[in-house]
Amino acid sequence: MPSYISEYSYFGFADTEFVEVAVPEGTDVSGYSIVLYQGNGTIVESWDLGSVQSTTAGHDVYVVDSNTAGFNATNGSGEIWADDAIAFVDNNGNVIQFLSHEGFEITAVQGPASGMTSTNAGTVNSMGDSLTTDDQGSTYESRSPTTKGTIACFAPGVMIDTDKGPCLVEDLRCGDVVITLNGPKPVVWVWSGDQPLEDARDDQKPVLIKAGALGCGRPTRDLVVSCQHRMLLGGRGALSASFDEETLAPAKALTNLAGVRFMKGKRKMMWHHFALERHGVVRANGAWSESLLLGQMVLSRLPFEDRSEVFTRFTPSRGSRVWNGPPARTCLTPRETREKVQAALQLGPA
Repeated sequence: MPSYISEYSYFGFADTEFVEVAVPEGTDVSGYSIVLYQGNGTIVESWDLGSVQSTTAGHDVYVVDSNTAGFNATNGSGEIWADDAIAFVDNNGNVIQFLSHEGFEITAVQGPASGMTSTNAGTVNSMGDSLTTDDQGSTYESRSPTTKGTIACFAPGVMIDTDKGPCLVEDLRCGDVVITLNGPKPVVWVWSGDQPLEDARDDQKPVLIKAGALGCGRPTRDLVVSCQHRMLLGGRGALSASFDEETLAPAKALTNLAGVRFMKGKRKMMWHHFALERHGVVRANGAWSESLLLGQMVLSRLPFEDRSEVFTRFTPSRGSRVWNGPPARTCLTPRETREKVQAALQLGPA
């Protein structure tokens, strides 16, 4: 299993830029680094990988972003450049990948990639999207929303509303019918797996949403989800006074709300996922939330046999690499969510 750049966004938004890499589980990355080159082939900056964020499908996942010491998305001069390139370097100084984007190809004149010409990974559809791979770095495609570090999932003990009443998420099976905002829908695929958290940053830890934190009966009892898991806001969701329409927002961006916090002491979690034929909004512990969206990064982190099962059970929507898309509602970025939550706090209870 190779090491590779699994997803990155380095196109002009300093607060959302990141580089995510995947290495075989247990790899010593103490000497690994990400090296940023500018258009003239010289080095701008380099960063260590830091601590593992998650482990999925036999790979440890690392993220370099604004929480990394010295990380700067402005090419060192305060200006954003499209003609950057990123080198992924191993313990021996060997360049694993040297990627550029937006049609640029850059020849390095110094550092570990000296003499190498970058591979153009592709073009994002819009600023804030990422380039992501589902074939271990062979090809990349634009993705929105981004999914750095983790995939959306529920903790054991969460009760999902079904046509036969609430059911533990870990007891759901293919064919069970869950209640969605678009009516009853059968579960098509289920999967579970462990995530080590000993070295994960606080903002990559599970999120605890206390009973009532999102409004009366939302949720009815404490709810634990992964940091990237999206909750429904607006309309039939929470904080309806601050949203013009129903949107899905990542749980990690809700921690300014009373009763919502990162579980910083967690050292390991077992996560449970379930997917419907099309991405849906389901009720978990009484709060509306998303089912699993089968995008490229989710698939790339699955073992081969599980990925093959997804390909058998699902068909991607036209012009998309999302196997059960499109998203059931507009998906907010963490920054957009925090801005709207702040507005909600200023308005008072919805």
